[in-house]
Amino acid sequence: MTDIAAALTPRGPSIDDRIFAAALELLRERGPVAVNMESVAAAAGVAKTTIYRRFENRESLLSAVVNAATTAVSITPETTAYETLHWFLADARDTIDNIVGHGAIAAILINDDPVFTAHLVEMLRVRSRPIRNHLRTRVTAGELRADVDIELVLSLLLGTFVAESIRGETNRDGWADDVLRLLWPALAA
Repeated sequence: MTDIAAALTPRGPSIDDRIFAAALELLRERGPVAVNMESVAAAAGVAKTTIYRRFENRESLLSAVVNAATTAVSITPETTAYETLHWFLADARDTIDNIVGHGAIAAILINDDPVFTAHLVEMLRVRSRPIRNHLRTRVTAGELRADVDIELVLSLLLGTFVAESIRGETNRDGWADDVLRLLWPALAA
């Protein structure tokens, strides 16, 4: 193959993409304790030194992977409280199903990796800040009850999601609507 042909031949995913994909897959399938330099290197088909050139340690790898896999939250002022809560439930499902996985949720509950738990909790706190702030504006606008505890509502929704995941109900069409239909009378002004 000539140098020109080699340059034009499509290559597979980049090394960084392979490392991130392997780490995310291990995280989703087996939880954060399964994500280490050896297992990621084997799954990505790269040498451990390749990973160490990019990440100082396992914690920095996990942090980078989780941060890269999450998206920013953008809520318009016109978004209703109901729409915001519905989005929050859908985003929780997507984050758990497609980013951190049920293994990570189990790891948080038993706290078998305190560094990862602290990082993930902080990421969730930062990521949900625009949602909390928007819901507070909806309280001020009179859409939600003045005495509603926004933090408790979001915790309740996350807890509902985890409980429904255990039952295998979160992928059912209309699940988020059913949850909000039940809770909305207690939240609406």
